[in-house]
Amino acid sequence: MRKLMLLLAAFLMCTCHKDDDTQSAKESHVRKEYQIAVVLPTEGTVGTFWKKSIDWSLENLNKALIPQREIKVTAEWYNEEQSEQALKALFNELAEREDISAILGPLYSANAKIAADECYKTKKMLIPATVSSESLMRQYSGKDFLWCLTENDISQCEVLLTRAKQKGAKSVSLLTSDDAYGQTFLDWFAFQAKELQLEVNSVEKYTANDDVREKMNALLTKHPEKSHCLICVPNTQEIAGKMNTCRRNRTEGKSFLLFSDVAYITPKDTTFEGMEGITQTHDPESGFSVAYEVKHGDAPGYGSAHYYDAATLAGLAILNADLTGKTDLNASLKQIVSGEDDEINTSSETGIEQAVARLIAGKHPHCAGASGKLRFDKSVYTNVLHSVYCHWQVYEGKHLILEYNTSDDSRRTDASMANWNWKITQAQSLYPDDVGKVYPHRKGLNAVIIATSTGWNNYRHQANAYAMYQLLKKNGVDDDHIILISEDDIAYNPQNPTPGFIQSVFSDENLYNDVHVDYRLSELKFKDLIHVFSDTPNFTANEHHDVLVYWVGHGEPSGPIWDNEIIRSLEVANVFKQLLFAYRCRRIFLVMETCYGGQVGLACVKEQVPSVLCMTAANEKETSKASRTDASGQIWLSNSFTDNLLQQLSTQGDKLSLYQLYKETYSKTIGSHVTLYNIEQFGMLDRVDVKEFIYP
Repeated sequence: MRKLMLLLAAFLMCTCHKDDDTQSAKESHVRKEYQIAVVLPTEGTVGTFWKKSIDWSLENLNKALIPQREIKVTAEWYNEEQSEQALKALFNELAEREDISAILGPLYSANAKIAADECYKTKKMLIPATVSSESLMRQYSGKDFLWCLTENDISQCEVLLTRAKQKGAKSVSLLTSDDAYGQTFLDWFAFQAKELQLEVNSVEKYTANDDVREKMNALLTKHPEKSHCLICVPNTQEIAGKMNTCRRNRTEGKSFLLFSDVAYITPKDTTFEGMEGITQTHDPESGFSVAYEVKHGDAPGYGSAHYYDAATLAGLAILNADLTGKTDLNASLKQIVSGEDDEINTSSETGIEQAVARLIAGKHPHCAGASGKLRFDKSVYTNVLHSVYCHWQVYEGKHLILEYNTSDDSRRTDASMANWNWKITQAQSLYPDDVGKVYPHRKGLNAVIIATSTGWNNYRHQANAYAMYQLLKKNGVDDDHIILISEDDIAYNPQNPTPGFIQSVFSDENLYNDVHVDYRLSELKFKDLIHVFSDTPNFTANEHHDVLVYWVGHGEPSGPIWDNEIIRSLEVANVFKQLLFAYRCRRIFLVMETCYGGQVGLACVKEQVPSVLCMTAANEKETSKASRTDASGQIWLSNSFTDNLLQQLSTQGDKLSLYQLYKETYSKTIGSHVTLYNIEQFGMLDRVDVKEFIYP
């Protein structure tokens, strides 16, 4: 029965209701013609996938639009494969042109960033249908012009890891590109692997100047185990080809490989035989795949369904705006994707005809498409909530779909979002066997706040440091007992549209109000940190004083970065060890808001640093995540972990134990695992109040 329904759908999608003469006559009554621009790779066979889909969608649209509304939608095509400078000029021109209603494309994430930067200026509708860069979506989330028809690569990374686990992997490694596309995998890989209880062996990135084959061969040699999976993230077809050469030429080892979606674009070539991976694909229940093959004599390729939907949505948005006389096409599309009337499958000619008729009648049906349900988060309208993925393998020169995956609640297998429910079960056990840590009577608090980066692009680090500073002062901690280290080059930076003002993500408060910086970062070497206690007037440190250290900035796997210098994690641990012995501090609560901050925590454990508890935004293999941009979408204002930490400290800081603080921030921080280190050297966390580290 299902096959019969799909064949019927195919017949309906391909059947013309009017002969050519009638259609030609109807076209002579076109009242207005709207244009969309399409920017995609047009050379070679792969370019035909998108052209076939977009032309087909516009054909079906115009068969409904011309007789019912006397309007027509046409496409202007541009080749995406140009220099960065040429693309910037092209997107600037298209964004400014009033005769271009929307832009479809580009294909690659790096180019989509260029397009988004230009389209944001004019709010030109941009639909890079298959672009899935998490950083791009986050940057322009809710800015009312960017429409991505896939989930971001957080989901693809999770599906890849889930598939690796289902294929028997016990450990995983990642080889990803050092660009906007690869960054999502780099940021989320270790976090999601831990969620799935997979050991992370290696994480490697490659640049345009690297020999990717050399890096890949090294990983294959390093991890030959049968239970190991190497996940490969090529950012271009060329890189996919080089990775495939390594795959074919390896002579030893039984580890297996999975590839991300870009590898799916590779041409049909027997040299790719056996390659397998994950990609976004058509919804198998839509009938699109069968109809496409009937019409074009070939199976749909990468992005075929998504660009069919992109053209359809643009056309329906144009119709809706034409009907209402409004010029805001993005607002028009919001109405389309928010429709709550009966669902219509717009991947067929009949479905588009029905959708057009309903809109003309003043109704707003929900338009599902070839790629899925096309449901958007109504608070941001940036990307679809759920995508359909497939596990593919090249067999006899063709991409054979082995299984479909989705993150929605449909009947298809492996709802990937369910894996996130494991998060709370992975939290640390924070009850060491040794209860007995006896400390001298507490008489006060000292704090050291360090922002270890400089420059406007690192706004969030100084903003976070000043937010912690303001919290302590509001709690009554005297400025003489706070050492603030910051380059202080943000408040009056030439790029700051509000000189002297640093934004808070929680209120309209100026975080820079009454800030007293003790040391500029560029004037203080890390090795001198041990001396700031004695050099700062009225700053006392003795066995009766607790110390809070909040460190925010960048980090690498080898250690945190201090003003562009990587500091080995063991060096950091030893500084705090010296601090305890030299100044006889009571206890130190070290909070690390950096990528790979867990490396410092591990170093504290290795060096057996007494009386130091290290709380990190990310474990030793993860990156911490930025959160919340300014109104321009260009500058990050804060970090996810610090947002949650400050929220808990400001609302419940006088009530929580350190144990409760960890549990709250752990459960609310997404994208990295908040982790505690050196508990055994510190003591029972449920018996230590948070207020001892944020109040005098």
